[in-house]
Amino acid sequence: MRMITEMRTLKETLWGRIPRVYALVSGAVITVLLWSAGHEMAGQLQSVKEDAERLERAAAVSGAALENLRALKESRSEDAQWYKKELKKLARSSKTVYDTGVSLQEEKRLLEKQLEIMTTYLEVSEKTAKISIMRGGRSLYDCPFSYSPLKLFGDGIKNMPRSARIISKERFAHPQRGKVEEINGKVSWEPPQAGKDPRSGGLGEFVIFTDGPLVIHGAPPKKELHERFPHACAGVSAYSAKKLFENTFIGTKIIYASVDTPMTIKMAGPAAPARPAQKIKNRTIIAKPATTGKKVKKGK
Repeated sequence: MRMITEMRTLKETLWGRIPRVYALVSGAVITVLLWSAGHEMAGQLQSVKEDAERLERAAAVSGAALENLRALKESRSEDAQWYKKELKKLARSSKTVYDTGVSLQEEKRLLEKQLEIMTTYLEVSEKTAKISIMRGGRSLYDCPFSYSPLKLFGDGIKNMPRSARIISKERFAHPQRGKVEEINGKVSWEPPQAGKDPRSGGLGEFVIFTDGPLVIHGAPPKKELHERFPHACAGVSAYSAKKLFENTFIGTKIIYASVDTPMTIKMAGPAAPARPAQKIKNRTIIAKPATTGKKVKKGK
């Protein structure tokens, strides 16, 4: 109230002191200024309203775009999950294919090895004095031997069959061999008597035992032990013995390809009385004393 009273007192004082013309002019000017200010404020208010409307429309558009982006994000997330799942399936399928391929390769390798084992055989030829490693009817290696016909060492006479098979392969082998027999349904095992001689003293290295009298081996270091061991010897070199050892298998067949007459073997060792010719399965073996220095004659 006091403030209003003071304002009225100031008005009456100014009204009394300022002429009316000046007061009217001042009022008109103030009115014009107020109107101009109001008009400008109205324009600015209108501009603000338009800006607000544009912002509302932009906000609506942005909201729709945001919703579209959210939907797109969800769709891409689902696609990513699907791709991950499919990639896992593809990886499992690729691993299965790889494992199958490896298994097939291993099976192929085993089949090829079995085919190699089944088609590999040795051909002993007296005519050419060579032991040929054959595969599929084709000679892979020809290993010459010095005893043609084959020379028999040890006591007794061994019959040479038309074929034999490899039953054992040993890098080093002692001449003394174990003996297995079946007596009245029981297996009897007589262990070898190795003694103090080195293992390879009598048969050398790369020894191949067959189910017949033939034993293929390298040059023996001790000839006395070699001559006492009963076997048929071809007299191959260390290199040939190694070749035969590396390219044959347990069970490899050995075929004795003789000349026109049946295969014979030469008797080596102490003198023995001459024996009549013996016909054994389409082949004849004639044994004569080794002291004569002559080779065994082939029977007719």
